[in-house]
Amino acid sequence: MNIEPGVGIGEIKYGIFEKDLIRILGNPDRIEKGEYVEGSGDWHRVLWYSHKNLSFTFDKEDDYRLGVITVMGSGYPLFGKDLFNLPKNTVRDFITKVTNEIPKFEDHSFDSDPHECLDHNSLGIIFWFDSGDLSEMQCSYLFETDNETVKWP
Repeated sequence: MNIEPGVGIGEIKYGIFEKDLIRILGNPDRIEKGEYVEGSGDWHRVLWYSHKNLSFTFDKEDDYRLGVITVMGSGYPLFGKDLFNLPKNTVRDFITKVTNEIPKFEDHSFDSDPHECLDHNSLGIIFWFDSGDLSEMQCSYLFETDNETVKWP
């Protein structure tokens, strides 16, 4: 399945409901639900497909429509290239070349455990690196020019 920025992955498109995802992929390995911040009412549900290295997040704010696809392993090319386990500089250079935009670097390391990301706003993808190599991509829908209105595919 190819990652299509702002659209989805394979036949799974942002904006679908849980029942549609389950129809496509079958039952998830597990389902988590909770609030991003306790007491905020900002509820979400995450369907995990660990054997596929994928999870899917449905937020109350989006009427529980699919808003985030997290890719945690290889086999899901972006712009025709599988980026998993490649070093941060290689991923950054590839994404910059393809999009003509340099992703924003953020360091989320704790103690001596390196945990960094490249945030590419116009793709709606955050690239996470553990020990310098790509370990996860959080892919989401895109926004209209007002940066508030979701562009559902």
